[in-house]
Amino acid sequence: MAISGAQPQQPQQPHSQQPTASAMPAYQFNPYAQPPVPPGPPGPPPAPPARGGGPRWLWALGGVVLASVTWVVTLMATGALDNEPSPDFRGHQFHHDMCETAKLDAFKKQYEVREPDSDNPDGYSSQQEGIDVSTCSRTLTQRGETSSTPPTTYVTTRAEWHKKSDPTGEFASSQRIWEDQETGQYKYEITPVKGFGDEAYLIEEQRGDTLGSLKLHVRAGWMTYEMSWSWFGGGVDEHYEPPSASEVTGWMKEDTRATLEALKQPDSSKAPGRDPSA
Repeated sequence: MAISGAQPQQPQQPHSQQPTASAMPAYQFNPYAQPPVPPGPPGPPPAPPARGGGPRWLWALGGVVLASVTWVVTLMATGALDNEPSPDFRGHQFHHDMCETAKLDAFKKQYEVREPDSDNPDGYSSQQEGIDVSTCSRTLTQRGETSSTPPTTYVTTRAEWHKKSDPTGEFASSQRIWEDQETGQYKYEITPVKGFGDEAYLIEEQRGDTLGSLKLHVRAGWMTYEMSWSWFGGGVDEHYEPPSASEVTGWMKEDTRATLEALKQPDSSKAPGRDPSA
């Protein structure tokens, strides 16, 4: 029986219920999302910290720099950095006054040494970056000679200390050059001489049939020494004969040997007036 004023009831659907949060799907697709990237291979394990602090590569770099500096210092100390060999003078020291150092005792047995004029010095010396030179030229006259125009003898001594280049490779060739200066009047003979330094040569000059000059050139390491003798006759109306080549060679050998020994001694502390450094 119906009740007056009552609202009719809606029929109830079976199994119907209100939606809840638990009823929402667990994952909702996002069309703008980036696809997942698969993980890469595992990297190397981190290096352990170096002892004493600081990265290991910094210590290695410091070791390389230290070794390089040590090597450069060694090269500088030994002279290998500039690639220049050190000169070897075989103990022969620079002498500023060759007229004082060079010995002429053998010649003085036959000759007197003429003293030079103050305005015309008989020698000089020079010290440069690449070479040192000391030389002396003496005029000799026969002992007891009374002529107003006697024959004149000249003896020159010259030492060179080569400080930048070794003269070994050119020394023998420089003596042979004289052979190519021969003419109809002048002829030259070059002979090796033993017993002096590392090598020595005698150069004999013939002027026609007369002995003109002799040179004894010695190399001792990077030092070279030369003694030269030359002879000029007297007046036109006077006739003189020079000494024999063997006699002059004997004098030159004796005095050269004594001079080479003197060059091994310390230089004189007294500089002559002709010396540029005085």
